[in-house]
Amino acid sequence: MIIIMSDSHGESEAIANIKTKYQHDASLIIHCGDSEFPATDAIWQGISVVRGNCDFDNGFPESTVLTADGISIFATHGHLYNVGFTLSHLAQTATENHCPVATFGHLHTPIVRVEEGVLCINPGSVAQPRGQYQTKMYAKLEVTPDTYVITYLDLAHQPIDGLAFEVPRVNK
Repeated sequence: MIIIMSDSHGESEAIANIKTKYQHDASLIIHCGDSEFPATDAIWQGISVVRGNCDFDNGFPESTVLTADGISIFATHGHLYNVGFTLSHLAQTATENHCPVATFGHLHTPIVRVEEGVLCINPGSVAQPRGQYQTKMYAKLEVTPDTYVITYLDLAHQPIDGLAFEVPRVNK
């Protein structure tokens, strides 16, 4: 299982809550940027983090390629890929990095979309949700031989109605 969170904007409690819940069970925990904490903060032990447009510490990478549960994942914040307009550039970069999955933040809203053969996942925001779903949330990705199962959870770790997806794996 892979846990994806983003856009905590200074709320360390949300990060710590999710980390405590999954640190022993998840194969990977990703934070897609805009934490507003320094890269040297102890909260990041066991979490892969990228830099968002509100992160001023250059110790975070702008993007990274991670491997877990037999897949490669391209993780970034999204602001450098114009994700507010299109997911095409994000998907192309993921493909160039041999990643069938891309995770991104920036928009503060849950998104699961296959773009140019790449599964693009935005976990929403653990601090400042926007759009239709006004719930602080994160995403859980489970990889099966044939599918990706994405479930959005609130900060009490309960599934959010209407936010569970099963997507066929096309790039095995």
